[in-house]
Amino acid sequence: MKSAVVFSLFMLYAIAGLADQQTAGKNQTNQAYDWSTDLTTDYTLGSRIIQSPDFGSQAVFHYELEVLRNIHLLNTYYLQLGIDSERFDFSRSNSIYPSSITSIAAELSLSYWTGDDFYPLLQFLPGVYYTGSYITLNSFDIPIRAVAGWKAWDDVYFVLGADADPYESEPLTPVCGFNWKINDQYNLRAVFPQPRFSYNPSKMLELFLAADLVGGGYRNGPTADRRTSNAVLDYTEYRAAGGVSYNPRKGLSVEMSAGWSVERRFDYFRSGPDDTARSAPYLKLDVSIGL
Repeated sequence: MKSAVVFSLFMLYAIAGLADQQTAGKNQTNQAYDWSTDLTTDYTLGSRIIQSPDFGSQAVFHYELEVLRNIHLLNTYYLQLGIDSERFDFSRSNSIYPSSITSIAAELSLSYWTGDDFYPLLQFLPGVYYTGSYITLNSFDIPIRAVAGWKAWDDVYFVLGADADPYESEPLTPVCGFNWKINDQYNLRAVFPQPRFSYNPSKMLELFLAADLVGGGYRNGPTADRRTSNAVLDYTEYRAAGGVSYNPRKGLSVEMSAGWSVERRFDYFRSGPDDTARSAPYLKLDVSIGL
């Protein structure tokens, strides 16, 4: 964790040095909203877990609610303070596969405002990350994200950073790639772990292809299996989809998508087991409101 904090501070210093100087006067005419709210819900249809063929087909309902107060600092930089609550509910469970996975975290972010969206540059998410309804002091965790971006050419930006979380099998996950605004209608955000290719036929409508990685590290509750009882669980879901985003006015966006959950994984990386579910289709709805 100490190394993650040091890395975060280094990335923050890099951001300050690499920021585009042309945005210095925009803050007076392009202020962001005082509040940002984002609600995401999705449903993954049932699929069997490869290592447990007799367990049956398992479906997943997932939601995430984020509410942030945006405080203007300097130019296009903002301090964001609020809460982030996320939950996965599973249709089947046992001592290896929990009935639910939940996180309730405070959010502290230094973010860059593009005029349309916030991009967190340095983010802390202290909170409890647990399964079922069992919360202890060991459920407390502080995932950290640090990302820097710099302009390479007129319409191309490079992105480099990392997510740090000791409760995940890979405690340091890279965030890297580039964003290329091809023209006024097409944009390619080739940034792992959430790449996106967009086509905007109008200012209110966006069609896109995207990939996504959801999940994280959680502290499991007591179970009858010594391998999983109070163990650390890294749950991940890799997905790809196509969809449409409707923006009827500034500050309101409704996004609907459908695609394929390529892999769901339950990884008790410190004690075993490491089980994977087969692929399955999923549906997703995302509503964002700025006030």
